[in-house]
Amino acid sequence: MFPPPSQVLRQREGMLADTPFPLLLHALMVEERTCTLELKVRQREKRITFEDGAPVACHSNLLHETLGKYLVEKGRLAEADYQKALAESVSSGLQMGALLVQKALISPFDLYKQLQANLAHKLLDCFRWTDARYRLISDVEAPDATVRANSAQLILTGVSTQLPFDAVATHFTFTDDRRFGQMPGVESAPKLSSKDARLFQALRQRPTFNELLERTGFDMESVLRRLYALCLLGVAGFVEDVDQRAAEVAAKAPPVATPTGTSYSDEDEGARNALVGAFLSHRSQDPFALLDVPEDVQPVALRKAFLAAADRFAPLRFLTPELKDKAEGLLAAYARAYGALSEPEQNALWKKRRQAQREKARGTGRPTAAEQFRIRTDLLDATTQFDEAKRRLEARNFAGAFEYFEYACDIDPRPLYQAWRAWARYLMKPEAHGRLVLQELQELVRQEPGLEEGWAFLGDVARGEGQWALAEDALRKAFKLNPQQRRYVALIQDIARKR
Repeated sequence: MFPPPSQVLRQREGMLADTPFPLLLHALMVEERTCTLELKVRQREKRITFEDGAPVACHSNLLHETLGKYLVEKGRLAEADYQKALAESVSSGLQMGALLVQKALISPFDLYKQLQANLAHKLLDCFRWTDARYRLISDVEAPDATVRANSAQLILTGVSTQLPFDAVATHFTFTDDRRFGQMPGVESAPKLSSKDARLFQALRQRPTFNELLERTGFDMESVLRRLYALCLLGVAGFVEDVDQRAAEVAAKAPPVATPTGTSYSDEDEGARNALVGAFLSHRSQDPFALLDVPEDVQPVALRKAFLAAADRFAPLRFLTPELKDKAEGLLAAYARAYGALSEPEQNALWKKRRQAQREKARGTGRPTAAEQFRIRTDLLDATTQFDEAKRRLEARNFAGAFEYFEYACDIDPRPLYQAWRAWARYLMKPEAHGRLVLQELQELVRQEPGLEEGWAFLGDVARGEGQWALAEDALRKAFKLNPQQRRYVALIQDIARKR
């Protein structure tokens, strides 16, 4: 059904039109690769860092995907606070997240959640980049923060909601008589929504695709998207593959009992925030800083510092899997730091690195590998592109306006930008684009019924195409959303006279 992951990764670069993003994501996950995936399309660029197959960072040149702008967009940070923090971050060199915690604008625990959500947001956007060129790079830039995305969950969500449907239909084909079933022995299945679970349960009956449509009651696109994702993840498959897997699956070991009688720190907000804060910052710290010891630390003092750090966030203090995993990650980091400083050559190497950092701070050092690797293009702001497009539209430069509306939609495909892009497309060539724009706007207002501009443009285009009933209905809906706009009333009256 799909090429083996090792075969997918054999080609180091190519087009996402040929090798879809979910296929790459799955291959990197299965092969547990540590590498960088670079994506480029027109102005846009992203670099995704993978550690052992999981995405841990995504650097892009899209302004709205930066942490500060993302928090403002989600209502978690006021614009004024963002601007002040941004100015201070630029002048001090402190990362935005650390600065927000320092100013008590967000707690470490909430920051971790938002960093995870921001990473997922940036990665899900990549599912739309079907015309991008990709490149796999063995070099890895150290992530700014310690977060990790669940690749399986990303694939299910991205294929179900973001991947253009023509890509799904192109890369997932089968004959009408093929039957599907649940794949046994799957250890790392993603969490299923109620809709996903309903389809997954229907697979117990080993249906054909048409039978699956009947049993779920879902439309063809919804079923095909979810089936594609589940089959790619190995959760579902053709019945012959299911039977083969069933013959290979061994009995699972009984679950390990949860220890009792232990006093845990999960409900202690202070302890929880301290753990997450330490976890978020530990990647950016060298061994000396991580164990909080001076460069001339002696063996006995080093050992005491390690034991104190290991005890501070001991995994046994936490029961919740999410917090326990972070505690285990910190313990491993402390152990690596202790090992590095205990070994004379490694100790000397870290001292040299510190000296290089001090020279860099004084302006005498060479640029680091991370600086050379960083995306060099300016941040792209969809609002700036949108404003420029409207200026060109006012100047009756319809082709130029369409180009900039296209840029805005590339960067941030919000419905408002898509509505204006459709309107500019129509104004460029009404006689050629009328039918296409009508379809585009009708689909847009179906998805976003509260978008006034979508209804207004639909009404204007329908008037131009002589579809009076559609024009009147669209303009009435626009007026209902904005009764202060008297233009809609005048147009509705004009349509009544013409009809």
